[in-house]
Amino acid sequence: MRFLELANSYEMIEATSSRISMTYHLVDLFRKTSEDIIDKVVYMTEGRLYPNFVGIELGMAEKMALRALSSATGMSQDKIENEYKKRGDIGQISENLLKTRTQTTLFKRDLDVKDVYEGLDKIARTSGSGSADTKIKILSGLLTDASPKEAKYIMRMITGKMRLGIADMTIIDALSQAFANGRKDDVERIYNMTSDLGDIAKALSKGGMEGVKEYHVRVGRPIRMMLAQRLNSVKEIVEKTGLAICEYKYDGERVQIHKNGGKVELFSRNLENITLQYPDVVKMALNNIKVGEAIVEG
Repeated sequence: MRFLELANSYEMIEATSSRISMTYHLVDLFRKTSEDIIDKVVYMTEGRLYPNFVGIELGMAEKMALRALSSATGMSQDKIENEYKKRGDIGQISENLLKTRTQTTLFKRDLDVKDVYEGLDKIARTSGSGSADTKIKILSGLLTDASPKEAKYIMRMITGKMRLGIADMTIIDALSQAFANGRKDDVERIYNMTSDLGDIAKALSKGGMEGVKEYHVRVGRPIRMMLAQRLNSVKEIVEKTGLAICEYKYDGERVQIHKNGGKVELFSRNLENITLQYPDVVKMALNNIKVGEAIVEG
């Protein structure tokens, strides 16, 4: 799939505030996406490269992204930064500036979704000495090949500001309509168990609900946590729930512990991997959870 097709879909989604219209455009996008890249399309639509629990962050500092834009367009960084201060949307100024770029490329290629995904993945995984220059070079290369519209969404992805207004439930709704005969509740249940919309999209695209019938809770892949709903007063709580039992709430971290033999991983309420932050909890889990595989949450 050409990345321009994806950018065109994003443009239509961005142009509407109707959730029904957004879902319609997503259904159309998912149905025309091949099963080998639909997981990547879902992640990119969410503004990421992997589910949260994998721990690979896409975000790039805006100043670095603007340096890459300067390199790709031949315009001074001061001019680009001034434009950004005026507009406040790094995607929009990238589109505008690429329409008037002063540099031309002899061997410009057409970008496909895999090209962009792999480039962004390299940026996300690059670290250590000289990593800033490497990231700027990779992004500049993508922008050099990109059309103005493609550049708009590449820059929004890389800085974590997609501006599409799409939540997980909209994607679930679209996937259920595209591949699961509208069985939204079933798709949501599978998502609650696996926390990976890209993986679900790939399985649904390949085999419909048959493709996900064997999905189950698995150690190493966090279950989405049920979160409390806030209300304004005790009176509202009692009216909503009936008889209520209250207890003191201590400040702390909600943690989901996954133990697989000698390996322990910890996940936060937002399903981020926080294992390295709590070596004492890892040690406690290894010493006190007396089974080979377990998921413990609290």
